[in-house]
Amino acid sequence: MEPQEKILKASLELFFKYGIKRVTMDDIARELGMSKKTIYQFYKEKDDIVNQLCEVELEGNKKKFDEVFLKAKDPIHEIILISENMKDMMQHINPIFFLDLQKFHPKAFKQFQAFKEECAYKDIVRNIKTGKEKGYYKPEIDEEFAARYRLSQIDMLMFGNYFSFDKLSFSKSHEMVLDMFVYGISTLKGHRLINEYKKISEKD
Repeated sequence: MEPQEKILKASLELFFKYGIKRVTMDDIARELGMSKKTIYQFYKEKDDIVNQLCEVELEGNKKKFDEVFLKAKDPIHEIILISENMKDMMQHINPIFFLDLQKFHPKAFKQFQAFKEECAYKDIVRNIKTGKEKGYYKPEIDEEFAARYRLSQIDMLMFGNYFSFDKLSFSKSHEMVLDMFVYGISTLKGHRLINEYKKISEKD
């Protein structure tokens, strides 16, 4: 692994665990067993690390979404797979990470917002349109409004600072909100398919 990759990997783990603000360049150097002088050869400040991390991670997420789309049997299955991916990811992230990103790293936050518009929003609209055509989602649903609503749910959890995640984890909160969204837009046919994928019997 190249030094830059090692720096990014160690930094991401620390940022996810403690948030971005609390982690210093000294912490990153200590985690790597590397001198700060070596880190500064590649990144002049922490903000540079955050910006590149955001770019790398968002590109990785885009590839994951593309893979999920190719793997999914239908729009409901796609939502279930995305939910599983998000659950795995959120298990390792301290919610303060997103608030720090918004408050202290405007360039990286702008990248995140652009990703939502250029990738996530379009994917949600496409998923809902296809789901309506197949009878899984309610025909009266406005796909553009529903996509905006879904993104606002994500923003609410990541950046709203409305919730304490002591009793309910960050990961579980995302899972519940996504469940409420997909059940809410689904027809009875869609509900049955969701339950099938989630292995919930009709008697339950």
